Amino acid sequence: MSAGRSLAYLRYQFIDYLMNRASLPIILVVFAAGLPLYVTKVMPGFWQTPQGVAQAETIFRSTVTLFLPVGAFLASVNLISIDRQQGHVRFLFSKPVNLLGYYGQAFLLHGVTYTLLFGLITWLFGLASAPIPVIPAMEAAVLTFVMIGSLGFMLGALTRYDGGIIALVYLVASLTQQVVAQTSEFASSKLDDLPAAVRFLAAVLPPAYNLDRIRTALYTASIVDTTMLVHVLGYSAGAIVIGVIALRRLPLAR
Repeated sequence: MSAGRSLAYLRYQFIDYLMNRASLPIILVVFAAGLPLYVTKVMPGFWQTPQGVAQAETIFRSTVTLFLPVGAFLASVNLISIDRQQGHVRFLFSKPVNLLGYYGQAFLLHGVTYTLLFGLITWLFGLASAPIPVIPAMEAAVLTFVMIGSLGFMLGALTRYDGGIIALVYLVASLTQQVVAQTSEFASSKLDDLPAAVRFLAAVLPPAYNLDRIRTALYTASIVDTTMLVHVLGYSAGAIVIGVIALRRLPLAR
């Protein structure tokens, strides 16, 4: 009964995602990628040249891939906490609707739709310019949502307002991990010269830098570092587990 009731909300969750979450990054990508495509489209045969292929890859990585972080953020922010803020939890769960089933369904729906949308955007971009591999792009989308989405799921279960926290955590993680990585590449002996707080934050925060490196490897058909991949997937799995425990143990209306 509760599973059936959760599925009854699937259509509304899908419409909410498309209208309120996916529309903004799609519009952003269309404008960001559309202008350079239009400018170069006036040159017949340009996309069939080596320069055109290189230009298409550059435009793709600098504009179309904006959908990945922005889209994943909007797909996961307020996934759980919005119902708490607006008082919908009493209405939703006054009926026998499974709590984990309802939010787990929304999480999976957002992730699958987000990945398919990015695959479609990549395919359409390739049609308008030079072909871009769709499967690696979708793999990058999956990993991005797994990382950012799991963080949103956990923070949404733990806090009342998770949007600002997700953005701040991810920004600090990216900055500190980039500093640590660049310092290590320059001279590993210099790592001890970094402030302890920077090294600590880089170690405990989500592996944003590793995610960026994996995405770059996918785009360039390079070998993905297995250690980085395990780090991203393991951290994401831990965040999901914490989110599930929080949903089961903490009062939803608070």
